[in-house]
Amino acid sequence: MCRYDIVKMEIDDHPACTALFGGQCPFASTCLEQRRTGNRDAYLLRVGGEIVSECHLVYDNPEYGTVPGKRAYFSRMITKKEYRRQGYGEIIAQFILDLAKEKGYTEIALGVNYDNTAALRLYQKLGFTVYAEAEDDYGKYYRMEKTL
Repeated sequence: MCRYDIVKMEIDDHPACTALFGGQCPFASTCLEQRRTGNRDAYLLRVGGEIVSECHLVYDNPEYGTVPGKRAYFSRMITKKEYRRQGYGEIIAQFILDLAKEKGYTEIALGVNYDNTAALRLYQKLGFTVYAEAEDDYGKYYRMEKTL
């Protein structure tokens, strides 16, 4: 694994990150607005200065199952295809979990697409458990949670 660093994403970095999603993410404007209001922080994992992974922490959004000061939401973790299965996703995920705990949260929740078996395995390895199955306009997904 190459040397890496993790930095907080600045608002100006937002356009550079859409490449991770292979184009515009349907949730980009919501994420950007939440970041502007301080309700979401985004972090980037860089290798040699190149952004290879992104992950967000959402603080207060009942739609995501958050509970102010108790349960945060782990969101938008993605790693560029050519950097997958090299441990970078686990590194940035653990960073977000540690950050949530440092901020006083005792629980964290997330949603993962039903067919994303690699992510599901990673989240289970990190201690998340499935507590529900759901479906929305984008397909079936698991709701997962973890005690910090």
